Amino acid sequence: MPDSAVVDAGGLLVLAGLVEGRIHPVEEILALDSTSLLLAEYLALRHEGAPLRARADFGLAVQAVAEWFPVRAIAMDAVLAAGHDLGIESVAALALAESLGVPMVTKNTDLSSDRVDILPC
Repeated sequence: MPDSAVVDAGGLLVLAGLVEGRIHPVEEILALDSTSLLLAEYLALRHEGAPLRARADFGLAVQAVAEWFPVRAIAMDAVLAAGHDLGIESVAALALAESLGVPMVTKNTDLSSDRVDILPC
């Protein structure tokens, strides 16, 4: 079991138990601060008309994260690397995982890395 792993929004939703997927046992969940915006947007759409439910699920997800990292340090590199197919948020999370040398948990099946393990969920 990895001590730490970086998650993108999909990985966080799975590890927080909010969507179905393969759960990887991880001691410490790490995420980019920008992931919280994507997560909030997804939950607001998912629970349209039920803002209390959206807020509750958001609280469950963000509370699962042990440490939040600012995205600005890797933002431009992530945008340039993402192209049109991979998704900026996942590429940025992968850049964080590679810089920390920890695995990444994601629902994005198109990601790959020769530096860290990608744990699909």
